[in-house]
Amino acid sequence: MRTGFWGRVLTPVVAALSVAVLVQPADAAAIRIAWRPTVLPLPPGATTGFLTGSDGKGEYTGTFRVNDVTQVVSWRNGQPVLRGVPSGYERVDANDENSSGVVVGTIHDYDSMRSQTYTLDATGYHLKALPAGYTVVEGIAINTRGDVLGKAWGSSTAPEAAVLWRADGSEPVVIPKGPDTYYARDLDDDGTILFTTGNSSTLWKDGVIRPLSPGSSAWAAGYAIRNGVVVGARSWGGNQAARWSTPDSPPTGLEGGGIALSVNKAGLTVGLESTPSGPVIYGNGVVWRGTAPGVVRGPSGYTRYETHVAADDGTLAGFATNGTGDAGGVPVIWRLSPA
Repeated sequence: MRTGFWGRVLTPVVAALSVAVLVQPADAAAIRIAWRPTVLPLPPGATTGFLTGSDGKGEYTGTFRVNDVTQVVSWRNGQPVLRGVPSGYERVDANDENSSGVVVGTIHDYDSMRSQTYTLDATGYHLKALPAGYTVVEGIAINTRGDVLGKAWGSSTAPEAAVLWRADGSEPVVIPKGPDTYYARDLDDDGTILFTTGNSSTLWKDGVIRPLSPGSSAWAAGYAIRNGVVVGARSWGGNQAARWSTPDSPPTGLEGGGIALSVNKAGLTVGLESTPSGPVIYGNGVVWRGTAPGVVRGPSGYTRYETHVAADDGTLAGFATNGTGDAGGVPVIWRLSPA
C-alpha cells in the first residue's frame, strides 16, 4: 500500500473522517468542512523534502535533506525524529510506511554503486538481499502484513524486474519486466501488485495477471491500490483523476483532480488538481471520500501544496512550497476540521 509518490524523482514517487456536508441550500453547492493544514517543524539543519508515509496512528515519515545528508525523518507527536544513516551508506530514501510503523525505501552505497531495499522498524534498519544478478533494488511499498515490493535493475542477464518479498520469509519472487508487468506501482494488503503498462494497468497476484478496465478512455492507469480499490488517472478531455471500485469496473472520474496518488483502507483518496493552462501539468492538493470531492486548505504563506498520503486515521500528508515542488517542501499534515 504505497502512500508515497508516483515517481517525480518522484522517487527522490483511515478510519475515514467523512467529507461532511453542513448545509445543502437548494440553490447553492454543498458547503463542506475543509481539511486544514499544520506545518510540521523541520529538524535543525534540514531543508526541503517529501512526506511519503504514515502509520495511520499519528506518525508521518519522509525523506529530507538534513545537514547535507539525505535521510529518513519521522514525526511523532508533531516533532521530528531523525532515523539515521547506517555506517557505510551515504543516503536513505523513504517511500512507504505500514500500520505497524515499518518503513520501506532504498538505501544507497556510493562506493559500491549499490542500492538496496530496506525496512526500518523500532530495532533499526534491515536490508533485503539483492536477488542474483541485480545491483539496484528500489523499495517501493509495504503492505499491512509486511510484504515488501521493490523494483530491480541489473545486467543483461538480469533485466529490469519487480521483486516481492513476502512477510513469511520465503525466497523473493522476481517478476521480469514485460508487456503486462512493465512498471510496478503499489502493493495491496492481499499481495496484489499494481503495474502500469503504458496506456493501461494490470494486477498481478501469485503469477496470475488481470487487466484493469480502461473503460471508454484512450488510456487509464492506476497508481495506488488498497482493498481492491485502485486510483490513478484517465484521459477525459485531458488528464482526469480516476477511481476503480473493482478491477473489472470502468473508472469513475474524480471531480477537480488531474491525478489520484493514494487511497486508504476506507476509500479516502488524495491527489493533485489538473492545471491544463498552467506551467505544470498538476497543481495543488485535492481529496475525495469515495468519489465525493472535499476541500483542502493550503497553509498560509505558501503558493503550492501537494497531498500525497491518505492515512488510515483520516489525515492527509504532503508538503508546501513557494517553488515548483520538484524538490519537495516543508512537511504538512491536514486534518478534517471546522474553522
